[in-house]
Amino acid sequence: MAQRLQTLEIGNHVIAVYPNKEEKFNEAFAFLKEGLQRNEVIVLTTTDLPKDEIRARMRNEWKVDVSKLESKGDIIIRTTEELYFPDGIPNIQRTMALWSTLVENSLNKGKRGIRVFGDMAAFFKNRFTKELFDYESCLEQRFNFPAIGICAYDSIDIDNMTLEQIRQLQQHHNPVWMQD
Repeated sequence: MAQRLQTLEIGNHVIAVYPNKEEKFNEAFAFLKEGLQRNEVIVLTTTDLPKDEIRARMRNEWKVDVSKLESKGDIIIRTTEELYFPDGIPNIQRTMALWSTLVENSLNKGKRGIRVFGDMAAFFKNRFTKELFDYESCLEQRFNFPAIGICAYDSIDIDNMTLEQIRQLQQHHNPVWMQD
């Protein structure tokens, strides 16, 4: 898993499927640590790991002052709901505007861009599958702004999709990290 992270470059819009939370978060933390070291703003959105556990793991594994980095806007930790549907329902235009603002702000601060690990499980838990497909369909396979994003899917959610839905997701991501 660590090997595939080495192949990423600015503009990549990855879809990654994980069989369990341990693998998902091991990759998330490795991916985001690399971004911090490369002078990128890092963003983690998930509902599957409490924020205090995320901060503790960053503090312990990365040996960084998470509070200071969060206050500077270098680390952004949100639940999936806070980022993608703060008003109770997903809004594609608002989310796209948020990414644009985050990229602009990061560049204005002298950062190289943003690195996002977005856990999509909450879309399924909240029955926003259609909205998720609409959102992913608005995104390019490759971002034309300085960002690297991993859209993280749980294998259980992928298993419940039709082949057409899976193909639709694959069309809007590159690279595609899915087991056959």
